[in-house]
Amino acid sequence: MANAVPKEMTCDVSRMADSTGGCREFWLRFPGLRGNSDAGTAADDIYYKENPYHEDLVILSALAVIITVDAQDADIDVGLADDAAGTNAGAEVFDSIVNSAAGVFEGTIPQAVAGTGAKAIWKANGTSTDAFLCVIQQGDVDASALRWNLFLKVIPYNDLINSDIELGALTNA
Repeated sequence: MANAVPKEMTCDVSRMADSTGGCREFWLRFPGLRGNSDAGTAADDIYYKENPYHEDLVILSALAVIITVDAQDADIDVGLADDAAGTNAGAEVFDSIVNSAAGVFEGTIPQAVAGTGAKAIWKANGTSTDAFLCVIQQGDVDASALRWNLFLKVIPYNDLINSDIELGALTNA
């Protein structure tokens, strides 16, 4: 069996993602969130935000900063939905935030060593699926005491899939 002759990968740190360089990565801040004082028996969409950009964003990480705890320990999920009403909402970002203790909590799917976990893609505004980030409170509890902030670390999906550069196949010697 022949050995492949390796090729050096292209990366110019002085250039942007569209020209073999670095990728944009940034945090989005959602301050001043609260729990719902009277959620219905079903899930209630208490906050929403349509993707503020005209491009898909991969959610790399999420932080919930609990400032004032909720003694009722409400079940609060953060995920992507198709519209402001929370249609087809998931819990891709947080699945039941631990809100009975103050502190900083990390969300999103933990990655396995082999990279089998998938990251959520917050679709561009105007898209019919997963274009809205929703905070949903499950069950009928008074969680109005809860005060918290949400932070999302994102990277534009286009920066990850840029295919203008093609290095070609490896050559066997």
